[in-house]
Amino acid sequence: MNKLYIGNLPLETNEESLRELFHEQSGVTPQSILVKKGGYAFVECLDEEAAEKAIEVLNGFKFMDSELLVEPSIPQDQK
Repeated sequence: MNKLYIGNLPLETNEESLRELFHEQSGVTPQSILVKKGGYAFVECLDEEAAEKAIEVLNGFKFMDSELLVEPSIPQDQK
């Protein structure tokens, strides 16, 4: 699975700041980013290896005083 759920984001987070975070901290360049109101986002990575690296590096990472939750995104119909 290449799509990630990013939770516990600061409300002022935008696509650009999230893209920079991924690139600077994990070396992963996201394919697409969808930031939602309410402090969460969905990020699509190039492949499963990049997604796993992002989870390993960014899950629990402190970003703007918030500890991020980074995990695989599970489609609604599979929950």
